[in-house]
Amino acid sequence: MRAPRILLPGVCAVLAACAAKQPPPPQRVTLGESNVEYRDYTLVKGSLCDADPRRLGPELQKINELLEQFVSKTEGASQPEASAEQVELLRQGSQSLGPVVEAHRKNLAGLRECGFQKQAPFPELAKKGEEVTGKAKARLDEAPTVLVAAEQRLAEKKWMEESTVREATAKETWCKANTAVGSGDLYFARQGTDGTTRWLFCDGMAVEAPSGGEPDLIIPETISKKERRRIQERRYLEAAKSYPAEEIDKLGAEKKLEATE
Repeated sequence: MRAPRILLPGVCAVLAACAAKQPPPPQRVTLGESNVEYRDYTLVKGSLCDADPRRLGPELQKINELLEQFVSKTEGASQPEASAEQVELLRQGSQSLGPVVEAHRKNLAGLRECGFQKQAPFPELAKKGEEVTGKAKARLDEAPTVLVAAEQRLAEKKWMEESTVREATAKETWCKANTAVGSGDLYFARQGTDGTTRWLFCDGMAVEAPSGGEPDLIIPETISKKERRRIQERRYLEAAKSYPAEEIDKLGAEKKLEATE
């Protein structure tokens, strides 16, 4: 006769503990001032449903909040008035959030297999999670194009601010106080991002030429009829024509100069 098997309670407890799936190790993601841990439970089959719901809920909630923050704070990154902070957050997200979004999407899908899926707070977490992962993925998909355009705008803005300072410095350096109209003294030239070049004169005159177009003398409306008689248009046009092309202030000019040094 075969001897009966006796299972001791302590042994059963050990075996049950061993049978529980150990969750994958946490990974950490940083976005702005937020630093959050996340797990991809699909790396260990069955580990999501074996997780303690009291711990899993807050963990998933933190990822929902992180992605919602990302979507909200980068909303205006594609707009002309986007701030440097919005662009920087989009850049950070594009570099770090891809794996987080994918892991969170798979974790939320895995909740459907868990016995606690209908217990609070999981129904609301899943609903909110699907919404924010969709929005975050869409934002990440458009990020490369948005970042190129945004960084170009920020570069143009920075250049224009610096160019304005250079213009003021040049005027102070080369122009005398109360310069007489008709003097034709040229102190600064700038080529805009649309290709239009503008040469500025100490007496308030300007010569402007669109990209590929002919230059024209621009006379301010404040110039009186008497003062206009002293203006020789040809003198201004010749001054603009002879101005060294390499000295025209334009976007990227400093980078090109540095590359040749």
